[in-house]
Amino acid sequence: MRIDADCHISSRAAPGEIGVDELVRQLDQLGVDRAITWPMVSYTREIAGDNRAIYEGARRYPDRIIPFGGVNPRLGLEQAKDELKRCIEEYGMRGIKLNGARDIYFIDDPKLSLPLVEIIAAAGLVLAVHCGANDYERTHPFRVAKLSAQFPALPILIVHMGGAGQPHLHEAVIEFAAQYPSWWLVDSEADYRRVQSAIQRLGASRVCYGSDTPFCQMRYEWALRQVAYQDLSAAERDQIMGGNIARLLAL
Repeated sequence: MRIDADCHISSRAAPGEIGVDELVRQLDQLGVDRAITWPMVSYTREIAGDNRAIYEGARRYPDRIIPFGGVNPRLGLEQAKDELKRCIEEYGMRGIKLNGARDIYFIDDPKLSLPLVEIIAAAGLVLAVHCGANDYERTHPFRVAKLSAQFPALPILIVHMGGAGQPHLHEAVIEFAAQYPSWWLVDSEADYRRVQSAIQRLGASRVCYGSDTPFCQMRYEWALRQVAYQDLSAAERDQIMGGNIARLLAL
């Protein structure tokens, strides 16, 4: 099974944004079976429409779309809690993504983030966090590690695994991932040499392929990983390109 672990869905027909039908078309072009999808979250806009679009897309394509929701506490904590409850109880999301870089909050903020993480953990969902150098202070891996220290059973997708900018944080991510087996590293926008280092030190069972569509072109990211992983065994490639996510979510 081939799974893309980082795709964004928008409810708007805006330049640079895509809906679920276009996403499935791109998956079909590459022979990718499924995709984890979350909203194009931004502090400057309401995201309930994107969550709704993901829910409806998963209903239309239940074997293709793996629905993850997104909430933004900077739009109001109570509003975020209400939307999170909707994602869990009405939409049946498999996980929730928090993006402290784009939405401008510390991922371990005791007032903005922790109340949401508590709900996510209690619901038995997967937490996905943006972890990249484009806002290394708010999304630094040591802050994610603080979450894992409080919620050791909570699976966390480390999206970009410290990349997506300079200076990269890959080494810190790898070191913390060695301490926290609940971390699953998503390779989207991460330097391929650092991803290879993570595989060598942690094993192929801890790394997951993601394209960051539509921020990156899916076909380019897919092709890049085929080259980067060509020296791995077939079993290791199968793990990274979808098997690990399938195992995490019991697909």
